[in-house]
Amino acid sequence: METLEKPLNAKIKVIKEEPCEITFSVELPVAEVQRETEAVYQSIQARASLPGFRVGKAPIDLIRKNFSDRARQSVAENLIGRAAGQVIRERKLQTIDMPKVEKVEFEFDKPLLFEMKVEKDPDVKAKGYKGIKVTRPSTAVTDAMIEQTLQDLLERNASLAQSADAKIGKNHFAVIDFEGKINGKSFAGGSAKDYLLDMNTPQTIAGFSEGVHGMSAGEKKSISVTFPAEYAQKEFAGKQAVFDVHVKEIKEKKLPTLDDEFAKDLGLEGLTQLKQRIKENLEKEQNDRTEKETADQINEALLEENNFSVPQVLVEERTRALAQRALTHLARQGLVQKDDQKAAAMLLEKSKPQAEKDVRLSYLFKSIAEQEKLEATDADVAELKNKALAENKDNTQAVEKYFQEHALSIRASLTEGKVLEFLRKTAKIKTAKD
Repeated sequence: METLEKPLNAKIKVIKEEPCEITFSVELPVAEVQRETEAVYQSIQARASLPGFRVGKAPIDLIRKNFSDRARQSVAENLIGRAAGQVIRERKLQTIDMPKVEKVEFEFDKPLLFEMKVEKDPDVKAKGYKGIKVTRPSTAVTDAMIEQTLQDLLERNASLAQSADAKIGKNHFAVIDFEGKINGKSFAGGSAKDYLLDMNTPQTIAGFSEGVHGMSAGEKKSISVTFPAEYAQKEFAGKQAVFDVHVKEIKEKKLPTLDDEFAKDLGLEGLTQLKQRIKENLEKEQNDRTEKETADQINEALLEENNFSVPQVLVEERTRALAQRALTHLARQGLVQKDDQKAAAMLLEKSKPQAEKDVRLSYLFKSIAEQEKLEATDADVAELKNKALAENKDNTQAVEKYFQEHALSIRASLTEGKVLEFLRKTAKIKTAKD
């Protein structure tokens, strides 16, 4: 039968209490220190090996002499760990992270003193969440929006044809060979054959397109440029380079004709169906945008009405997640290196305000769910799971595994969805005029 460990005789005082953090001072008397010290030395003795003695048979005096440092560490760790756990249990604290132990004072023949900081959930009762005033953006799809989408579609399906112009202009595409050199030496990635240069697109290296502008087909030219100070490849950042450029062709964009044949090439019946499909897609995009903006306005109103402190450990955790997501996105676009420490630090600083809002909103949504008795049910989870299984028939095992491993977060997300839907229904929504 398991025996419960005897509580420590400890003096515990609250020396500072904040909404999300409590600081305690803890004092364990000499008697507790001595009792734990004896227990630790006996444990060491049972396993110790000293010259001239069998394992476990060395005299306790020699154990004290040879293992005092190990004993000191063990006694302090054992007593602090037990005392910290006892404080949390006795005060019935719902902690968020491991207690932070500070200012430890420990000697074998003196009381053990330390301070411990415990981060906890704030006491939150959301207010002012019913009847939030929201200005809902218009979802109307205009003829001008459809025409612009058609024009963008033509642009994406344009072809390149030989230009009759003699010189390269801003709306041309130049087919070029180039070789770049720094201090007279070629460098990796600085050369290319038959490179298609879009003169209308900003270039990473300022001055390169400007140097090509006005050149003729067959012309050769040396162009001097300076790599940006923040260039992704650090070995080139801020350095001057010379590119020897040979223009081979001058091309221009040729748009297809907007007619039934163009629509048929896209797999549709004709131009009428293409315009209808575009209208439907725009309506969906407008509705999605409107829903997001409505949710953003509700969230901002909640935050303005409910200002309270949140645990910094959660803010820091969310900040890191947001910053890492942003860094990964920028790295995929080639704007930064994934291990760029300067960019990572900048993104951490930039992400902190949003992270604080996200954590505060999570507490507000939890409070509203409790007050309004909104909670995701087993049926809600099952419905979501069945939908995922239907959409991933070739990978059902992965779906099952995901729902097992993320059961709590899935249920929490569904509950937040119910809260947001409740807030939308109770909001005072006014639709903006076109």
